Amino acid sequence: MKVISQKQTKLAIEHIAELLKKDGANQTLTVYEWLDVAEVRPAQFNSSAGALQVLGLLGFGDEIVRAQPVG
Repeated sequence: MKVISQKQTKLAIEHIAELLKKDGANQTLTVYEWLDVAEVRPAQFNSSAGALQVLGLLGFGDEIVRAQPVG
């Protein structure tokens, strides 16, 4: 079993936020909530859906991800 540090978790969440920005998202939701949204609109979340799934599988579904619009 590999331990994931807080710094690695923070970097992963920041990366997800960047991918969500790229996808045009602009809300603050948990990873699980983002997965629910991406399931309904998969074409909009083609950049971030895979990374969100990985975080969810790793047990980080309750982490808050704040996406902001680009610009």
